[in-house]
Amino acid sequence: MSAHTTQMDDLRLVAQPSAVPCAELFVRVILADWSLLPMLDQVTATTGRLVGAVVDEGTPSRPAFLTVRLRLREDALVIEVDDDLPDPAPPRTRRGERVGVVPNPAGGRTTWCELPLPGGLNAGAVRLPHRKERRTLVDEPVTGEPVAADPAVLERLLDRMSDWSG
Repeated sequence: MSAHTTQMDDLRLVAQPSAVPCAELFVRVILADWSLLPMLDQVTATTGRLVGAVVDEGTPSRPAFLTVRLRLREDALVIEVDDDLPDPAPPRTRRGERVGVVPNPAGGRTTWCELPLPGGLNAGAVRLPHRKERRTLVDEPVTGEPVAADPAVLERLLDRMSDWSG
């Protein structure tokens, strides 16, 4: 892998079947943010395959956690998927892909796949968004009292989520 990271974004997920479409949506948002939509199909397919492998290996009753990470490095976009599976199988690769696996000291692994940037671009030439400092949308209490969630909002959220699962 290339050494210098220019930009990075990541997303932590539970290794359930819904992780694959969530990871694909994450890829779409980040590539749009980084102005790299010409890579969308390739990066989405590769990310879906790496995340899907973790989901397939996991135990549904005790799912693993995984982190999907996208990095811009020199002349490549690197997809990384961290997992905490106890004995993961090697990743499935496609011909011509530069893929690697690095064991994590705490267990699991990081699987990475490096894809060349389109048209001879390098990471320094990729137009990145100008981000401002983010503040929480919840008013911070002045008195030190904890901020409570609105029960009506939580009820609507739980009702909506139960509709999705059933």
